[in-house]
Amino acid sequence: MIRPQWVISAQEKPESVRDVVRILLANRGAGPAFLNGTLKELETCLAIRGMDAGAELMAKHLAAGTRIVLVGDYDCDGITSLAQVSLFLREIGYGNFETVVPRRSEGYGIPERAILDHPEAGLYVAMDCGTLDRKAVGMARERGADCIVIDHHEVPEQGLAPATVLINPKHSECESTFKEFCSSGLTLLFLARLRRALRGFPKPALGGRFLILAAIATVADMVPLVEGNRILVRSGLNCVNQVDYPPLDQLVQKAGLSGKSITAGHLGYYIGPRINAAGRMADARTAYELLVEDDPSVAARLAEQLNRYNTQRQNQEDAVVGEIRQRLADRKAFGRTLVMADAGWPAGIIGIVASRVQQEFHYGPVIVFSVDEAEGIARGSARSIPGFDIHSALASCDDVMLRWGGHKMAAGMTIALDRMDEFANRFEESARNLPAHVFQPRGRVDAELDTGLISVDLYRELTKLEPHGLGNPTPTFASRGVSVQVKKTFGRDASHLRLQLDQRIGGVFWRGARHFRSAGLRDGETMDVVYQLDWDDYAGRPVMQVRDAGRLF
Repeated sequence: MIRPQWVISAQEKPESVRDVVRILLANRGAGPAFLNGTLKELETCLAIRGMDAGAELMAKHLAAGTRIVLVGDYDCDGITSLAQVSLFLREIGYGNFETVVPRRSEGYGIPERAILDHPEAGLYVAMDCGTLDRKAVGMARERGADCIVIDHHEVPEQGLAPATVLINPKHSECESTFKEFCSSGLTLLFLARLRRALRGFPKPALGGRFLILAAIATVADMVPLVEGNRILVRSGLNCVNQVDYPPLDQLVQKAGLSGKSITAGHLGYYIGPRINAAGRMADARTAYELLVEDDPSVAARLAEQLNRYNTQRQNQEDAVVGEIRQRLADRKAFGRTLVMADAGWPAGIIGIVASRVQQEFHYGPVIVFSVDEAEGIARGSARSIPGFDIHSALASCDDVMLRWGGHKMAAGMTIALDRMDEFANRFEESARNLPAHVFQPRGRVDAELDTGLISVDLYRELTKLEPHGLGNPTPTFASRGVSVQVKKTFGRDASHLRLQLDQRIGGVFWRGARHFRSAGLRDGETMDVVYQLDWDDYAGRPVMQVRDAGRLF
């Protein structure tokens, strides 16, 4: 396995907190306006192709009392999209609708039962799926129903589903300059346009729960947190910390975050995974039912169920990653890609396992398959690396797969078992055409910092750059010649380290025990450290989240 080469972006070493902020903005190609941004600036996003036509079409069906079927994918993005539209219809007093939540075993996309089980429906609204669901959408249209698709997955030149209206900024005819909304963000924008188009119905406010749901999905779906997404998440986080929304309140409590100011990191690491856990371990409908629940006692019960699913997910995930770790340790030769499969790996966790393998071993792109020997198929989930367009690579293997979909950094696919070797070889070939540096992991450090600059004032200034994610990464620093003392190990397998750095700064190094052993580091040594800054609520001061340590530069 390859460790990343750390590269320091700024040649200048900051001497003050102001210098640090200036360097961080420059590294992101941003000016002072980056720190602001309001919901009013999203007005231009209502011009996304299909937004007006879709809103007018749905308003027409609402006025006619049409039976409507809402379909959302089984992950956090799809479930929060589905919840938003359901809550909107409830608030305007419209009850003639049904919701369909696909099961993961049905695969990605609109399940055919959504059409077959609802012959009376006159309008289908599909969220976070539908762009390529030619069969299901075709069935609906053949029955005389309209279909609105709200999606953000890649749009090919050919093979689109025959939706009445497709709302997807990645369509070649969409003039929107910002293409990176997730489906839940697009759904919120659609509801804003629908609200204007309504005739004879109340016009509900779209703050509060709606913004919270869009913010959770935007972070959890790992779309770039810049421009429109940054505005959505900033505004959503304000609601998260101010609005009473029982489903989120219960999830926050179950995650042990009560009393904390919730950040994008909390949404990504604690809230999103609990919503996703339902679809991974059982039925995603449990998560949907939680997000539309008003009764705090019922919300508490559903949140506890999601918490149990999440614990099961973590245990299964650790076991599978451990198996992969052993396989990689025994492996004699490595290619540029990694494709691994096993009948014992649950289909619901392969995506998150692929992410962990890519991050832990700096290997990529990674595809992990769950094998179903009874059906003779394997369901896979792929995670990519910067510079490798996994959607394009899979397109070159299209004839080998039964079905697939996704975008540049992540995808899912289903393959017949007797074509697995052929697929793995073809996928590896797609990586051979790229330059070698794409596969050399590089960690980006914003600036070298004297630890003396680490203070409450610095941390407060850093929070103004939130929310962090793709396109706006968490500020990462390096300090050289830092004395590192191990205060204790912790975790189920004593794999994490609690540290004291330069005798005054607390630190945590997740999975650091294994790193210390493999790198030959000793307690009390002086070393280089790469880290991010977090807040220690108990001590009331910043704490280092150590990413790497040793002789790094």
